[in-house]
Amino acid sequence: MAQKTGGNTRSRVHRIGSLFANRYGQSARNGESSLEVTVVDSIRDVGKAEWNGIVERSSRGSVFHRYEWLNAIETGLGYTPRHLEVTKDGNTIGGMPNFVVEIEKTPFNRLSSLYPGFGGPLLPTDTTESLERVSKAIPKLCRGRTIVHQIRGLDMSYLRYNDTLQSNGYQPYRRECRFLLDLTKGRDEILADMSRTRRRGIEHGQDVDYEIVEEEITRENLQRFYSTYERVMDRVGGEVYPFSFFEALQTMDDRLLLLTIRIDGEYAGGMLELLDEERDSIHGFFAAVPREYFDDHASELLYDHVFQWGIDHGYETYDFGSTNTDFEDGVFRFKEGFGGRAVPILIWERGCSPLWPLVKAGRALYWPYYT
Repeated sequence: MAQKTGGNTRSRVHRIGSLFANRYGQSARNGESSLEVTVVDSIRDVGKAEWNGIVERSSRGSVFHRYEWLNAIETGLGYTPRHLEVTKDGNTIGGMPNFVVEIEKTPFNRLSSLYPGFGGPLLPTDTTESLERVSKAIPKLCRGRTIVHQIRGLDMSYLRYNDTLQSNGYQPYRRECRFLLDLTKGRDEILADMSRTRRRGIEHGQDVDYEIVEEEITRENLQRFYSTYERVMDRVGGEVYPFSFFEALQTMDDRLLLLTIRIDGEYAGGMLELLDEERDSIHGFFAAVPREYFDDHASELLYDHVFQWGIDHGYETYDFGSTNTDFEDGVFRFKEGFGGRAVPILIWERGCSPLWPLVKAGRALYWPYYT
């Protein structure tokens, strides 16, 4: 049955905050803290303005935390939400987005904050108390086949939570990194810092008849991009998100940059970028260039264009997205060649089931770089 809070209908929510005593906070009445943690089964139960307000107030908020991205995951990918909302005296003051996703090559699931993308807690106020409450709430969300909680922090600022997380049973591991390119140094210095291969790719690509266009975020344009994206991901054996996810992203079109490259008048691929205004960063999340345009250096031309676009529009960094930490991997070497700085992705895991140690041990057998 739905509950009403402040005039807004909230369906399928579970109040669990009152179960937790707190030695840090002020008492509301009868010795209990006024903080509550609520399990939210749909981001729509919180509301766009309320949730995005938290994102914008938090120094760790990002485009991946925003209502629109979470709603696209929920509606476009069908992942089960288990978000945590922190309230004080009836007002939302923080939260942690979570989705239930499959653990690859197992029959089990993980509760992830956040996938796809990067998440972690947003606790701009009452941080110590809120983090303790959120940490205590997590085991109640991991039931049945959901055997572990994972936090994927976007940047190194999440190190501030490391000691508290480890004291609550989380263990860090490092199997992924990101390459960050400093756009503030300007195009000439960016080119100078590239590998000879990437720089020559851009130079040789400029000899072909090409055009790069910024497209409107329409269903037709997304469908054309998606057709190429699907073909490329099938070729490399990558995860293919359904078109429904791309359709759902249309609600955040002001945070998307869709680029198309045409060579000799023919469609030669494109890139779909996420614009992270909270972090002054551009995230290279989706790219799709068919193999037949590799010799025309379509990928290098697209990256060169988006770097300049970011400089012109005042962005500070370009984020190439996650890759594994194997220097012999082709994707690692390709991204590294653009001269970006490799930074680790901060990930913490907390087992919530006796089965987790067994799954973790088995995982290390086919992914030996897990620790």
